[in-house]
Amino acid sequence: MSHEPHTEGTAGVLAALAYIDNVGFHGIATNLTGPAPKIDRNWAALIGNARIAVAATRWPEQLNPQVEAFLAAAAKLITALELRDTEASKGPAGELHISYHALSDAGWQHLAGSAGMEPGNAEGHGHHH
Repeated sequence: MSHEPHTEGTAGVLAALAYIDNVGFHGIATNLTGPAPKIDRNWAALIGNARIAVAATRWPEQLNPQVEAFLAAAAKLITALELRDTEASKGPAGELHISYHALSDAGWQHLAGSAGMEPGNAEGHGHHH
């Protein structure tokens, strides 16, 4: 690995995080795991794009487990959504919500470290519950 300034990595991670933070995984999971789940036909495309953004990004190696978990959960949820199967989408929706938070938190902490900030200061980066 060359130790050039990691601007490319930082910019890519930042772009992916900015994208996935705006998808609204919390709302999707809340709806699908709630009492009256309704599948929005835009979700499959939205989650598909989030999956592309994450897959296309060069993440720091220590985030590989979070990245893999996110991609796997996203793939499962997209399949269920495309089948318009609310029952089958419940599990993956919850899984994706959890893996999204894990990836987002770890990603922002990584960026805080790159920026020379204490990881503790990375709290409160706007999870809308």
